[in-house]
Amino acid sequence: MQQESMIYEQAANLVIEYPNNHTVKFETPKDEIVSLLNDFKEKFAPEVLKSLSDDELLGYIFLTADGNNDSLCYHLEFNPKLKKTFGSISGGSSFKFGLFQRQEDGKWTTGAPKTPQVLSETEALQFGKTIRDNLVNACEMIQSRTLDSVEAYEKLDNDLNELMGKFATYAWVQKYFHMIFPDQFIGWYVTDWLKHILFGFGINPSEKYYGMNGQLTLIKKMTSYMSPHFQDICYAMFGEIRHFYRLGSSDESEHYAEKWKEKGIVAIGWKETGDLLNYIKNGTLDKDKVADALSTHYYQSDKKTASRKAGEIKSFYETSSSSVITVMDGSQLIAFVDGLSPYFYDANENMAHQKSGVWHSSFDESDKLPEDEGYLTTCYEVKKPENLLFLYKKYYWSKGTEDSSTTAEEYIPIRFNTGYQTSFERNRILFGAPGTGKSYTINKEAKELIGENNEDDYERVTFHPDYAYAHFVGTYKPVPSKDSQGNDTITYAYVPGPFMRVYVKALKNSRNANVRPFLLIIEEINRANVAAVFGDIFQLLDRGDDEVSEYPIQASEDIKAYLALELGGKPEDYTKIRIPDNMFIWATMNSADQGVFPMDTAFKRRWDFTYLGIDDSDEKIRGKYVYLADDKSQKVEWNKLRKAINHFLAKEKINEDKQLGPYFISRSIVVPSEGDEIDREKFIRVFKNKVIMYLFEDAARQKRAKLFEGCFQNSTRYSEICREFDVKGIGIFNHDIQLETEPEESQWMPPNEEN
Repeated sequence: MQQESMIYEQAANLVIEYPNNHTVKFETPKDEIVSLLNDFKEKFAPEVLKSLSDDELLGYIFLTADGNNDSLCYHLEFNPKLKKTFGSISGGSSFKFGLFQRQEDGKWTTGAPKTPQVLSETEALQFGKTIRDNLVNACEMIQSRTLDSVEAYEKLDNDLNELMGKFATYAWVQKYFHMIFPDQFIGWYVTDWLKHILFGFGINPSEKYYGMNGQLTLIKKMTSYMSPHFQDICYAMFGEIRHFYRLGSSDESEHYAEKWKEKGIVAIGWKETGDLLNYIKNGTLDKDKVADALSTHYYQSDKKTASRKAGEIKSFYETSSSSVITVMDGSQLIAFVDGLSPYFYDANENMAHQKSGVWHSSFDESDKLPEDEGYLTTCYEVKKPENLLFLYKKYYWSKGTEDSSTTAEEYIPIRFNTGYQTSFERNRILFGAPGTGKSYTINKEAKELIGENNEDDYERVTFHPDYAYAHFVGTYKPVPSKDSQGNDTITYAYVPGPFMRVYVKALKNSRNANVRPFLLIIEEINRANVAAVFGDIFQLLDRGDDEVSEYPIQASEDIKAYLALELGGKPEDYTKIRIPDNMFIWATMNSADQGVFPMDTAFKRRWDFTYLGIDDSDEKIRGKYVYLADDKSQKVEWNKLRKAINHFLAKEKINEDKQLGPYFISRSIVVPSEGDEIDREKFIRVFKNKVIMYLFEDAARQKRAKLFEGCFQNSTRYSEICREFDVKGIGIFNHDIQLETEPEESQWMPPNEEN
């Protein structure tokens, strides 16, 4: 389940990020979508259908002979706004609604086009009520379910089929469910569309319609998009439905792939049949005539084989611009060819039946289909899900790239153990109370580690609750590119995260004689679920005496391909990876923050923790003062005030990690560039908005009255405390804090304005 959720999350991230980098045309504005849904529900909601009288039921729901354009079925198929926004169910005949009134004679009819069944008015009404009742009962079933998993949708599929029979699979019923429950369903009503989008995301489709619909709905729910806009983005990403065909490229005498690639074509043999355009009947290729020709020229005593091969020829002939030819030599994958032209015949070639197309060399030498399929067939449509998953990934995520076997740089071995020496720890976490200077310290020491002019040798990232493995390590994302004809298109590429970027820099440098350190800084490391963010990278943090990962991990196919691209060689050169000794990972954390994630012991023991005490770095703020109170009469030293507040918090048994560090107020404010006087306006603004707010809402939440004793009756209201601070300064606090701050009597006079 966790792996499944991660796959759906990755797909959702692709959808979320795609409009940030590409122009997506949303067919219908959001407010119009909402309006259309509300209008439809007002008119056709289940409770409305349930309340229909016998006299109005048939005309209200079904297509009638008088051309009523206000029935449920009419709106579902013909209403142009609903069609544009919520998907089309056009095509076929009126039999698809289960019941309709014939225009030629006004008879109510059911059945199928070849076996129509005419019903009496009474029979039609009874049948119509059955359909209505099933529809209403199905809606009640859907409403009662918690549809939060593929399993839940698949169970719904079973139950709907048991309740409604064949009607559960009708496109108009599916569209009705989508419009009544827009958050629970997606607006594709053809399984080929559902499969196309799911394969595009790298997800194996469920075997059930509502299971597939649920898979995409689960992805949609992870985005902020309404179903029509979600579908607009998916269409922009993956385009029309794709059908993948395996095409053999050799016969007993010759391998043709290179020749085809040079000419920009794909082709099949059986030249002696002549031009296939001679076998066209009613606009389609007549398979029987082709079989007869094959029997004459090739398979004189084997009509069965002739018929089978005629089917292969027909498959090749009927491939279209939405088809993708996968050129193969036996089991070896060679290239994709798309953008296919209409068929043409070249009598000068053995492979005479031809189509032009655009070649994309997206495979490695070792690539094979995961499952055996179609190897003994010249032209064969790929159907097995595992094979389609593989081909979709290669097509959409590697389209336009050159074959790694021909473009990969020579592999130069990398060194994990470079012998780099330093006193700094490799895996390090700085922690302490807020304002103790964790970020300042780590920045200062980062410069000591990597040098002053090597900014490219480190990266900084801040963790947050929604941060994930895909952000930290990397994932495939849609990126703009150009096709072979120079047109804008969308491809998928592996986009590395900060860990992988620093990792690659360190590995590249490991090959040099002059080895340098490379640093990844993670701010607020415990504000994300580190177990999920690090994933299997977690194991690499366990370093041996040589500061190299003691236990390597198996690299994913995506990471292997990316490392091969960046470092040269082939993906299999990077099967197992380690963190080298010239890569450093430093982090900061504050355990006092609200909403942080706990770290387990196994994670913690892989780090060296450095604690910054509450007063460890206060030397720069000693003697720095500010004038407070309404008359500017209080000369208050920030360090004394801070320590006095901390003393109060300590006496109230509030942990040190909740107390105020020297730089809880920004260093740029409490350490003046000149002299010892702190800018009064800046200090007061930040003190109210940051210090008082922090004490009021967090550190001293249960001790407000005691801490802000000087405010008397106003100690429970933040706004009143701030207002009194403007007048009283430190007088808002209790007597002990005021006393420990020790403003000297001689300093309580307003400063000389002339000075």
